[in-house]
Order: sequence, then structure tokens, then C-alpha cells
Amino acid sequence: MESLRTVISRLFADAQDPGSTPLEDTNRKYCGYFSRRPPKRRRVSVLHPDTNGNSDPFSSDDNAMIAYLLQTSRLDYDALAQEFLRASVVGNMSEQLKVIMLKYREPPLTLMKTTRLLAFLNHLLMIMPITPKGFTTNTTNISSSSSGFGNPGATTTHYHHHHNHTSQQPFPLGQLFEDLTLTLSLRNAQMTSGNSNSNSNSNNNNNSVSYLIWVVTLQFMLSCLRNNSPQALYNAGIATPVILGIIKHILLELTRLPATNMTTTQKKCFAVGKQMLDLFLVHDTPSSTNTSTVSLTSTLSPLPRQNLGQLSPIEQSPTSAALTSTTSASASTIGNVSYYDVVYSFPELYGHFLNSTQASINPQPAIANHNVWLMTLQYMIISITQDHRLFERSPTLMVAVNIIKHVLREINTLPANLSTAQVNCLNKGKELINLLLLGPMGDGAGVVSHYDIIVALPDVYGDFLHGTFAQSIHWTMEKFINELGKRRRHLAFLMMPPDASWPLISQLSRRHEYNDLTTRTSFHMFKGDLIEFVKEGNSTNIETHFRDMLFQRASMDEFRQLELSLTQSGYDTTQIRKAMVAKVRDVLQCIQQHSKSDKNNAGNANDYTNDSSIKGRGGDDIKMTIPSYLDLWELMNETADQLYSFVTAEYFTYEDILQDFYDLVYQSNGKEYPPGSKYHLSKDNGLVWFLLQLFFIDKVAQEVIPADFNGDERLFDKIVALYNEDQTETADGFSLRDLALQCSIYLERSNIKDITNLKMRHPRVASSLQYASVCHKIMTYFNDCYHQNVTNPNLFHNLSIQEMTKIAIQGQIRRDTLPYTLYVYLVPTDPEIATIGNPESTYAKGGSLSYKLLDLIGVGAKHKLLQIIYKMMLLDEVGPRYQGNNQRGAQITCVSPKVIDTAYKLLYSAPCSSELMIKEIFDRIRRCDRVYKARHEEEMAGVTPEKSLSVERMRWLHTMLQMMNYRFIRYLKFSSISSGLFHYIRYSVSNLEHRQIYRVLEQFVFNLARMQLDVKLLRSLDDPNREKPIWFAESETVARAVITSISRLIKTRGQADIKTEQIYRVLSSLFEYRLDWSPESLKYFPEAVRNFYTDPQSPNQRIPPRPVINPIQLKQQVVNNKMLLGYLLQGSADHEQMMIQTFSKSENQASLLCIIWTIAVMRSSMDMFHMPSIRKVLLLVPPARVDTHAVDLVDFILKMDYPANVPDLPFKLLDTMIWKYQWVNFTNIISALGKGSGTPERTTKAFRYVQYLLLESPEFKKRADKWLSLGFSHRYWTEEDFHEKLMQYLNEFPEYHEYEAHQHQGQHMDPPLQPQMPVYYTSIVNDFVPFLEVLIARLIEYAQTDLLLQILDRYGNLFYYHHSPLSYVCNLLLYYYPNDTLNDPRICKRIVRLLDFDQYDIAPEAVAYSQNDDLDASIFDAKYFERVIHKLADSLNPKRCGSRSDPKLPERHFREIGSPAVQGITIAMLETILTPVPPSMIIKYILDLVLQRGPHQVGVSALTIHATGLLLASLPAEHFVRPIWEELSDLIMNDPCLLEVSEPCRLIRCGMPKRTNGKYLMSQSLPDLISTAVLRDSMSSRLRKAMVHPYIFNDYTYNMHNYSANAPNCFLALFHSLLHYSSLDIFPVFLGYLRSLRQTPDTLKTDVQLLYVCFLLGPALHRIEKLDNNNRDAEFLLELMHMVKQVTTLMDMKDGWSTQALEQTFDFLHHIRAGFVKSPELASQLREIVKSMNAPISQRLIRLVIET
Repeated sequence: MESLRTVISRLFADAQDPGSTPLEDTNRKYCGYFSRRPPKRRRVSVLHPDTNGNSDPFSSDDNAMIAYLLQTSRLDYDALAQEFLRASVVGNMSEQLKVIMLKYREPPLTLMKTTRLLAFLNHLLMIMPITPKGFTTNTTNISSSSSGFGNPGATTTHYHHHHNHTSQQPFPLGQLFEDLTLTLSLRNAQMTSGNSNSNSNSNNNNNSVSYLIWVVTLQFMLSCLRNNSPQALYNAGIATPVILGIIKHILLELTRLPATNMTTTQKKCFAVGKQMLDLFLVHDTPSSTNTSTVSLTSTLSPLPRQNLGQLSPIEQSPTSAALTSTTSASASTIGNVSYYDVVYSFPELYGHFLNSTQASINPQPAIANHNVWLMTLQYMIISITQDHRLFERSPTLMVAVNIIKHVLREINTLPANLSTAQVNCLNKGKELINLLLLGPMGDGAGVVSHYDIIVALPDVYGDFLHGTFAQSIHWTMEKFINELGKRRRHLAFLMMPPDASWPLISQLSRRHEYNDLTTRTSFHMFKGDLIEFVKEGNSTNIETHFRDMLFQRASMDEFRQLELSLTQSGYDTTQIRKAMVAKVRDVLQCIQQHSKSDKNNAGNANDYTNDSSIKGRGGDDIKMTIPSYLDLWELMNETADQLYSFVTAEYFTYEDILQDFYDLVYQSNGKEYPPGSKYHLSKDNGLVWFLLQLFFIDKVAQEVIPADFNGDERLFDKIVALYNEDQTETADGFSLRDLALQCSIYLERSNIKDITNLKMRHPRVASSLQYASVCHKIMTYFNDCYHQNVTNPNLFHNLSIQEMTKIAIQGQIRRDTLPYTLYVYLVPTDPEIATIGNPESTYAKGGSLSYKLLDLIGVGAKHKLLQIIYKMMLLDEVGPRYQGNNQRGAQITCVSPKVIDTAYKLLYSAPCSSELMIKEIFDRIRRCDRVYKARHEEEMAGVTPEKSLSVERMRWLHTMLQMMNYRFIRYLKFSSISSGLFHYIRYSVSNLEHRQIYRVLEQFVFNLARMQLDVKLLRSLDDPNREKPIWFAESETVARAVITSISRLIKTRGQADIKTEQIYRVLSSLFEYRLDWSPESLKYFPEAVRNFYTDPQSPNQRIPPRPVINPIQLKQQVVNNKMLLGYLLQGSADHEQMMIQTFSKSENQASLLCIIWTIAVMRSSMDMFHMPSIRKVLLLVPPARVDTHAVDLVDFILKMDYPANVPDLPFKLLDTMIWKYQWVNFTNIISALGKGSGTPERTTKAFRYVQYLLLESPEFKKRADKWLSLGFSHRYWTEEDFHEKLMQYLNEFPEYHEYEAHQHQGQHMDPPLQPQMPVYYTSIVNDFVPFLEVLIARLIEYAQTDLLLQILDRYGNLFYYHHSPLSYVCNLLLYYYPNDTLNDPRICKRIVRLLDFDQYDIAPEAVAYSQNDDLDASIFDAKYFERVIHKLADSLNPKRCGSRSDPKLPERHFREIGSPAVQGITIAMLETILTPVPPSMIIKYILDLVLQRGPHQVGVSALTIHATGLLLASLPAEHFVRPIWEELSDLIMNDPCLLEVSEPCRLIRCGMPKRTNGKYLMSQSLPDLISTAVLRDSMSSRLRKAMVHPYIFNDYTYNMHNYSANAPNCFLALFHSLLHYSSLDIFPVFLGYLRSLRQTPDTLKTDVQLLYVCFLLGPALHRIEKLDNNNRDAEFLLELMHMVKQVTTLMDMKDGWSTQALEQTFDFLHHIRAGFVKSPELASQLREIVKSMNAPISQRLIRLVIET
């Protein structure tokens, strides 16, 4: 170490103090030998020893700039080098050299230290060369000239000869360079030279030392690198990490130099630094570089070099030739580093290239620094041109996109008027963009695609909205950006269907239909285009969704769910208000269109009814104006109810809706909109009436209205402005509406200050006050005529419309008078007490209210009356509460049937505002259910149950279940809670012990199962938190009903995204035993359900089988059991305890009915039993098990053999059990006979019993005839005497629930009867109708045509009392289509006759066909199906409001399907499916209409196309959708518009501005020269393509309005409507179609055909990804890529040419590329397909299958 210390001390002894070794003035004149400039020997000594002075690249650069110190000659560097080598023998040379470098780096760093160190290294390298002599081959600059004085080469040779060590290690040049690099800095130099003179002739002594050290050190490093072979350098440690470190340091320091006005020294520093970068980054590859450079230059047309005087200093420097040429590179490559390696490894400088979100204060390179900008971009360009394999590196895409974004941002900072230097920077940026985009050959095979840049543009210029970017675009880039914008627009049209204004069908919509295009993440880049699409009406948005939901009477829950999803995603929820205002406008316009505008004649009768039986109440001087359109008032009621609900729920405020109404009528300048203005309305008293309904909301009444009247009355003034006096004088005026303003004044008169001067403050109110006296008269009249006589039970009975209007106006004048009056009328204070079904059930007998009166009164009055009824009558804790006589009230136990009728009518009339009450009722039902859960848990734990329902709660539960099951099932069917209703009664259905209540509950559960509409039922039943593993363990009938409903839903609505495993779980959790189905039933099950029951590997095989009762064994047991016979036949008291214990066990209860049956068959009679004993043992069976035991009994009956001499014995015995003693329920027996399982022999016997019970036995026929004779109305809401008729029926045919039919009334019973429950609606005839559904289905499956005909003829008219006859008939025909039994016109027509045609708007041809057995298919022509489509379109149109086509039809809130859209599609399906016309012919008729074929010359509306898609998607796909595929295939392969190649085009690139007349202007496009044969077209042909091709893919409505409609475009619109409304089940069929299309002999040939397929597929991809089969979406992508190959094989793309359609296809492929790499297997398959394509298509698409 002593030698090393000597070297360090001598080398740096006096170099620490810059003052001790002053710099010599190199301009000083010396005498003698020193009279000339310092010789070059002094300079060369600080370079590599092999540097040849004659070829010194630095010889002419910096003599006058750097003072090379003469004092350096005092040191003996040879001795120092030898001393260092002696020290290195002891230790490692690297370590010794490291010590010297550490000493050197100690501050201060002076030029003397640097020159001494470099001179020392020069002599050290003479002794220890980088390239040993034996290894030296042919270094670059080693001179072969003769040696001599002053020739460094001679000296080098000398040392090589004498000091070469054979065992020496490589010189640690890499370590040395790393240490030297750390000493290079321009930071301080920049600070000290900031004020220096920019004159290049300034004195060198004033230059910064750091600059000089930078130059000297880099020149030394350059000399070392240039004078050694790459291999020797690599051995010496010049590896990639070292190279990257040097490059990174130099780049970072160069950015510290001034951007402009550099001094000569700074220019020299930049030049030397760039020489070092050139050496590493510019590789000499003659085979590729020169060619590529020439090709790139010729392709991209760089800016001609002119006006060189304006170039930046670095561009003029002789050392910067590599900026514009690659020929200055070294002949050998040092390392293998590209500039992109630098970018990846240098996040400090280029982090924004690696991560676009990374914040950077001064992102580099900046275009303001021309030198750094040109250098950096040139290196990027050279790296690509000299190594095309860079394009194959997957991270390049991300970096390249960020580079392009950076270039675009920097270009956008340029001024409008460009200097030459700025133009050079601009062109260099464009050159780089073109290279990355189009590739070195300009054929599009770049590292990024046009799509990538399109996606990146918002990051540069902001969001694209309203046709422009948020930021302005530099004029030099406008053309490029505009061309990209066109491509984005084309892609938007591809991803969005030609018309996406699909109406939302709220009760039938699938989940994806609520997520319109604006909510899909893949459409964010089309945000601006979507806004235009929505504005033009070609797409839906949230507002249209809300508007459709309002029109279709969606529940408030649906609004809440959608609103909640919008709140979470950040959308503006005020669109609900916009939709509400739109509906108000549509309703009022509809009424205005149906109103007569002529003046009212005094002689005309105002009352539209002439029925003399309708009574008046006096007050004839008060005449109400009644319009002819009164049947449309239901629209006003519905809208008011919705408006009331939203304001109550605070979705929007009263003030907001008032302002919106005002804006409907008045412009911003206060003038009314002219008549007919779009989206506006003329003044209408209906607006005032709507606002009046809001006065009854507590918050509005208590806060808003008083505050306004106490203030400036601004709100009231706007209400007055909406009043239209002229309406009151028209023939179709309506007093209820036209007196709304007067009613509002009268209602709020206590809040109005100085009411006498109201006219002065509001002059426009004067005209309305002339009618104010009418309000006072009505109030007085109501008080005298109604309020004072409220105890009259017929007071509100059979009123005229005049009287109803007066009563309704009274509800608008006074806040609570009308509701309380009506309640007292329903529940009198001193009532007559009556019974309801049994003596225990008593109620207060009051009057009844007509549904017409309840519909006419205001929303506030309805709501108040309902609240009173609920509070007083329907609270479950204490039972009904009565006002008045407390003694009388104590005798009353039940709610009056009139009150129940009024309650359900009010709920139907105001469903939105009453929804919370319905929820509360079900919450109370759930509480009862939890009681039964707790009771069951106590029993299972062996604890005596303590919890039980009180009698009052049981009566309440029974009352509510009756109302829900017999009157409210229509509402529940379409409610948002329908699929979850099983959760409210899941424990009651297994554990409820009251038999009468359970009978209703079981019927309710059965109806719930049958009424389901959507497969979300499966999600509800699969709830993992339900705490009950088996849903219906005790009831096989209910379990089978749920299974058939699931099958129907999956088959008619599709499996959607429900996994097959989930279906299996649900089916496994329905019943405790394995359920078997016959082949006849399984035939019609959907595949998933059928496989569950037939696949040996399915979970069904793990469910235990049902125990079977053998008749022979049971008979033997009965004969041998004397105790059993003694007890059941004689009632032996000795055996009673034993029998009670035996049949108390659940395992013995299944055989109880079978034992009774066996004994009866043995004795040939049912009458010999001891009836009290039978009752006792039957009561041991829990009510929940009765149904399943009835199934056991039926199976037992059908297996048993009977005496041949008494063939009718079993029928008579069964009749006796059902009707005389009522031991079994008739509906349970019918269900068990048609349960859908068993052998053919069992089925034959079962249908024989059905025939007997329904057609031969008189028992049920008598009951049905009695029911019909009583004249029960098919429209139950119109019936005010239903209860009286029901009591008449039950008096003649009483029904028992506890097996007490054998005993006389009042006779003592043991055990005693349970508390008797009130009977409001129950009867066996009512209960039979839903089970008739099951029976009809089984008869169809088993082809029992004759029996089915007889039953339909005999009991078909009972189906009028069905809750959902239209839905049932339609679903029946759809589920079994096609079916031989239903193909029989006799059966089909009778099935359709189950409908009451007076309640439905069914086509006259369909009605006539079903009612006339002689009519055939000839009446169903093309015009018929066109009318079906147009009628459906009208029912989907919110502007038409779904008004009744015939006033005789039921009111929309009472009809089976309240939604106009759902009713419309259901009727359209029925009208289509009932016809005997083949599906292919139906499709032809429909497509002729849509595609304008045959006689159709005018296009249909987009809504009509959507209606067509909705209808076709709802019909059986196998038969009605298959013809669609065939028609589509024919169109793609034969349509002339699709068989031509689209217009050729050049690939989009950045144009270069040229200097013209002193200004830079954008150059013109390249000449239109086409050499490709497939693209060589005449100008006329190209013009035709340019005219036709866009219209194929244009939006449909635009084409239709501009007479440019075409078949391919029409088919696209129809196809996407079909996909939109279809379930996911259609996509496997779609895949098969694509596969057959590709494999057809007449393959795809043109790019337009290919693009058409992309248009078919694009908008549906978001749903394809959700398919149950994970490989299904991959198969779509594989087929698409095969088609791309198929088409492009025929197209020779070269020289940068392409076609419009092909470019759109490529953009689409890039848009969906995330799907290409979802799995390695898919990516591999796609990669092989792409590689097999022609160039350059293969190169352009290969990156699609590389995961980035």
C-alpha cells in the first residue's frame, strides 16, 4: 500500500489548490522553444495511448478553448505507472484504481487534477493495454506508420513489447468509466455561466472549469472506446449496465444546458456528449441501416434542408453529423443498447414514457430545447431503423403510446408562426410518430396502431365532447387528428348498433338492458359520439330508461335500484325528474289530442252517462263538466301517483317540478311557446291539477306553500301562469281538472295574506276567481248531503259521474274531510254486527265504495284513506280498532269485507304512493314467520314451545293472505319483490299449525310459484343465508310447481347468466326426497333441468328416494292389526292411546290415509268408520304434510287392485273422502293425479280418475254450476256484492278444514276446533282454477286430446276467474311449441278461448279464428302480421301513453298486466303463436316489412324494428330465429352492396409542412397511385363505393329520413334488436351461424362482408363475455380472426395502401384485443392464425395477441 500512497501523493500533491498552479495564458508569446503554441503531444497525452495524432478527431476543435498545463511535464508519469503496477501486484488493480478515483473525486475538482489523472491513465494504458498484444486483431485507429519522435504510436509499440504480461487480467475500464462518469457535471457550470457572454471568441479563462473537465474527460473516454475492439471492451467491463449508466448520466447533464443562446463552450460540451451517445446508440449495420434510412426518408418525405443559417448551433456543428446521418457511427458496435433501453431504465428522465400517470415537473425531451429534442427523437428513430426487432418487444406499445402523447403535447406548445428550428423539431416529432405508427416500410406495421393513438388523444387534448376536444389543436396536427377522429367515429358506429334506442321493458328486462351504452366501460372513448347518438334519438340513456319505466308503471323499488346504481357511478340522478316531466307532457298532449276544442253548448248534457238507474243526490244547480275522454283520466291518476311518490321520497322538490312545468309552457323571455313546439306544451289546467296533488304532501303543505304565501308568492304566480281559462269553456272541459286553481286557493286560504287583494297582486288570477263560488257550493253540498248522512249504508252506492266529480272536488278543497267521511261510511260508529263465514268472525257492517269513485279522488285523499284503514283495521298486534260504541267494538273481531275491498282497490289505484304500505304488510308477515321459526327450533330442541301467534295476529295473517292471494296476486306478479316473496313465508310453509290459515298459505305459495316472470327467482332461491336447507320439504305439490316454473322461465326467458351449477343447487333444495318425472314431461324441460333429472352424475342422484307404500303389505298389516281396526271402526277407547302414539310419529303418518282407504275397500264403504276416531288421527298430521300425504294416497290408489265386480268402487270411495267427509282436499288430489311422473299404466289410471272427478261425478260440477249461477264478475274490482254471493255459495256447499264435516253444527268436538278465521274470498272453485293449469299441461304432454277437449268445454269458462289468464295461455303455447296436441286446431282454439276477449285488445282475426271452428290459416296474411308489429310498436311508445283502444277494456291499473309494453308484447306473442302459419312464412312476412321488400317501398320507424326484434326474441328460437340466420346468410353472400371491395385509401400519417412564400403550409396528400390489382377501380366505381358503403353502416333513422335505407342496414338494426332482447342462450346459435358462414363453399370475399360481420358482432361482445361456457367467447374471436384471414388473403395490401372497410375492421380488432389474451391457449391459437396471414397484415395484427 506504500507504493499506492506514493502514487496518490505525487499525483495530487499540489493539485488540490487551484491557486498554486495558475492556468497559463495560451495566447502568451514565449522565447525560444516555448515561443509557439503547446505541442499536440501535451494534448494527446490525456487521450488513449493508441490515438493517432494525424487522425485525431479532436485536432481541429478546441485548441483555443482548453489551457493544457505545461506544469504537467514535471511529473514522471512512467514512474508513477510502474509504481502503481507494483502496488497492484499485492492487491487487485480494480481496488487500487478505485482508491485513486476516490481521491480524485474529493473536492475541489480542478482541471489540473483531471489532466494529471488522464495523463497517468494514458501511461498506465501503455503498460496495461485494454487490448493485450496477443489478443489484438484489428483495432480501429491504430496507426501502422513508422515510429519516431513525436509519434505516440512508436511509444505505444515500445511499451507493448516490454511490459506485456501473459497472465494479466483485463484492465478494469468499466469500473474506471463508471467512476469518471460520476465526476461529470454541468450543473454548477450552468449556474456560473448563466451571465457569460454568448460570443464564441470570449476568453477561455472565463469558461467554467466543469465544462473543461466535461470535454477532456469525455474525449479520453471516447479515445479509449474508439481504439479498442468491442470484445476487448466487453472483457474490460464495458457491458450494458456500464453503458446505460454512462448514457443516462450524459443525457441528464445535457438537459441542464441552456435551451437557447449557448456559448461556444456549451456547444462543445453538447457536441462531445453527443459523440459519446452516438458511439453507443448509432450502430453500423449496412445491411439494414442504409436501406431502412433511405426507405424511411423516401416514405416519410422529410423537410428539405434549406436556410441553414437558421438552424440551431448544434445542427451546424461539425461534430453533430450523426444528427442527420447514420454514417458517422463506428465501424464496430459497442454494446447492444437501443435508446428504448435507456427509456426503460431511466424513470428519472423518461418516467412519463413508462407510466403516463406519473407526474413530471419538466418532462423530457421538451420541444423548447431544440438540441435535446432533435437528438432524443433521432436516437429513437435510429434505434428502430437499425433494429426492427424492437417492434416485437411487448412493452414497446405502452412506451410508444406515451412517447406519441408526449410529442403531441409538446407540438401543441408551439406558436402558430413557426421558425425553421421549430419546423425541424415539428418534423422530427412527426417523423417519429409516423415511424411508430406505420413502421420502417410505411405499410402500417408499426409498433402502435391508429386505434392506440385515438385512445390516447383525450389524454393530450382533453375529452372529446360536442364535436371538439377540450383543448385546441395545433394547426400542423389538425389534419392528422381529424383523420383519427373520423376513424373513431367509424368505430363508434361499429360498436353502437345502427339504432340503439331500444325501449326498456321494465318488468321483463334482463339486467344488461338497464346498462345502456353510456354505462359500458368499453364505450368511454365514444363519450362524445354517444351524446350525439342520444340527442338524435338513436340511443338510450338514463333519462329514457326512467321514461320507459314511468310509462310502464314500474315499481318504486325499480327506480330506487336504478337510481342507486347511478349514484354509485356518479351519474346525474336529476334525470328522473326530466323523465317525469316528459311523461306529464306526453299525457297532457295525449288528452289534448283526444279533446274537442270547440266551445261547450249550454244545452248539452255534461254527464256522459244516460243510465237512469244511477242516482243523484240533489244539488242540481251545481253542474259538473264531464269530458268525452273520461276513460283517459286513468293516465292522469297514474301520473299524479308517480309524481306524488317521487316528491314524497324527495327525488326532487315541489319547487323544481313547478319550475319544470313553467318551462314547458314559457320561454326564457316569459312568452309562451308557439303551438306545436317540440318538447313543449301549451297552457293546460292539467299542470295545475298535478301541482295541486302535491299540496297534500306534509312537507309541501307545512313548509313550502306557507313560506311562499308569506313571502313574494313567486311559486303561486307561476301556478297562476299555467292556468288556461279557455279549457273550462270547451266541450271536453273537466271540472275536476279545471277547478284545480280555485281549489288550491280555497285549500290554502288560511295561508294567503290579504286574500281580498289577491287579484291586485296576481292579475291573471282574476279570470279563474269567477268560478271560485263553485268550490264553496260543493263544500256546502257535500256537508249537507254526504257528511251528515254518513250512516246511510247506501249513501255512496251507485253514484252518477256528476256526483263522483263533486265528491272528488271536495277532496281537493278540504284536506281530510273526504277520507274521514268515507272511512266512517265503511266502518260506522254504531254498526250492525254481521258474521263472515262462521259465528266467531264478526265485523261491523258498513257501506261499499265503487272503484270509479276511488279512482276519481285525488292522490292525497286516497293515501289518507288508506292510512286510516291500515291504522285502524290492519295492524296485526291487537286486531281491528273501532271508534264510537266500545261495547259494540268489543263484539267485533274481524275487518269488514267492504274495507278489505276498498283497501285493495286503493292499492291498485295508487300503487307507487302505497308501495311502502305493501312492504310493511309483508314485513309483518315475516315477523309472523319468525315466530313459527322460533317455535320450530324450540320443538327441535325438545323444549315446550312458548312462542305462538295470538288469535288476533292469526286473524290478521289469514286476512292478509286472502287479500294477497285472491285479490292482489296480479300486483305482486309484476312487483320488484315477486321473486323474493318465498323468503317472507319460508318457515310458515313448513310449521304453521292452523289448518284454515295453512290452506290459504299453501294456495298462496302455489300461486307465487306459478306467477314468476324471471330467472332471478333462481338467485333468490339460492340465497346462501336463507337458514333453511330445504324450501318445501313437506309439500311435493309446491316443489313440483316451482320446478315447472323454473323450467318455463328458462325455456321462455332463457337461462341468462345463471350457472348450471346454481340451477342444480336450487333443484336439489326444493324437496326432501328425489322427484321423478315421466319422459313425456322431461321432453319439454330445458336442457339444464332435464339433465339434472336424467344425468347419472347429477346431484339429484344423491337425494334419497321417496319411501313407497306397498298395497299388499299394507293390507296384510291392517288385517293383522286388531287394535287399529277396533279403534278406526268402533272407536275403542282402550286402543286410543296406542293409536295416538303410533300416528304421532311422522314416519307412520304417510300410511294413515292409505290404511283408511284399504279398510274402505275391504268394507266397500267409507261410512262404517268411527268418525271421531278418524278425525283424531287425521289431526295428528301437520297441515304442511297433508298435501304430500294426499300424493301418497293417490299413488297408493293407483297401485291397488280392486274387485272386478265393483268397477266404480274406488271412484265412489274417493268422492266420499273428498266431498262428504272432506278428509282430503280436492285440489291436492287433482294435482297428485297430474303430477307428471310414474309409469304409463299409472298415467292411464290417473287420467281415468280425472275424468271421473271432473266429468262424471256430480259433486264438483254442482259447485262449479252454482258458482257460475251466482254471476260472479270476471272483473272482480267492479263487484260490490262479492261477499254476499260467496256466503250464498258456502251456505249451500260448506267447506271444512279440521275434518268436522260429519258432525252437526254446535256439536261438541274432541279435540276442539281451532279459532275460526274469517272467510273473505276462499272457495274450492277459486282454488281449483290454478290447478287446472297443471292438469291442462299434463294432458297436453300425454296427448290426451279427447279428455282435454271435454274438460276445456266443461270448465273453460271458470278460467275467466284466473288471475293471469293471458300470461298463462301465452306461456302454455310458447312452452310446448311445437306440440302435436296443440297443433290440433280444436285444442288450440279452445285454449285461446280460456281468455275473456272483452278484457284484451286482441286482433279481430285471432278472436274470430279461436271462436269459429270453421276458420283456417287463410285469414292470417301478411297484412295481419304487419298489424301485429305496428300495434306492438305503439304499445312501446311512451308518447302514445298506452291509452285504451276501447273504453270498454278494463282500466289499466286493474287489468291483468298493467304495463302497456308488457301487455303489448304478450298479446303480440299470442297473436303470432296461435296462428297455424309456418314460422318460416311468418318470418318472411315480417322481414318483407322491415327490409322493404315486395310492396313495401317506405322504411318503418326504428321503434317498429325494435318491436320486431322484441317479438322475435320472445318466440321459440329454434323455429322463429333460425329463419333469421338463413336470411342473414343469404344477404351477406348475395347482396351486391356487400360484394364489392370498399374504397381504397392511404394509411393515415402526419403530413410535413413546407415553406411557401415565407410561410409554412401543410403539404398535400400523396398521389393516388394504386398498383394493387384488387384496388384498381375506375373513378366512377370508387365514387359509387364512396356513396353506398357509408350508408350500409350509417344510423338507421338517418337513412330512413333521407331515403337511403338499404337492406343490409335495416337487417343490422333488426339483428341488434333481436340480440338485445334475447337471452344469452341465443349466442351459441349465433356462433354456429358464424362458423357455418365461414365454412360455406362460397366464402367471404370482400372487406365489406368482413366489416359487416364485425358490425354484427361488435355491439354484442359485452354480453358474449358473460356466457356460462368460458370458452364460448374465445370461439367467437377465433371465428372472427379466421374470417379476417379468409378475406385478406384475397387482398394484396402494399405501399401503404388499404381500404376503408379494412381499416375499420383493424380498429375494431384493436378495440377488442383484451379478449384475445384472456387465456394463453386462445392467444396461441390466434397468434398462429395471424402469422399465417399475408404481409403486412400479419405484422399489423401480431401485437393483438401479445399481452401488454
